[in-house]
Amino acid sequence: MPRLLRFLIWHLSSGFLIGAFTALVIAAQNPEILGHSGAIEPVALAMQVFAFGASFAMGSLGTALMGKID
Repeated sequence: MPRLLRFLIWHLSSGFLIGAFTALVIAAQNPEILGHSGAIEPVALAMQVFAFGASFAMGSLGTALMGKID
């Protein structure tokens, strides 16, 4: 596999996992912060996990790319 693809896959997937974990921790500790009233709605939680994951993935990739500049 080319080095560029490994770089992209590694940083996007690690950032997504960190963001997804962050969303799940927030939802587990205090679901009202994310707008859940009482019970956690699965579809809303899935959308929030994806939103956090995508944001963190792009942030991770951007940070990694800026770190590569010499």
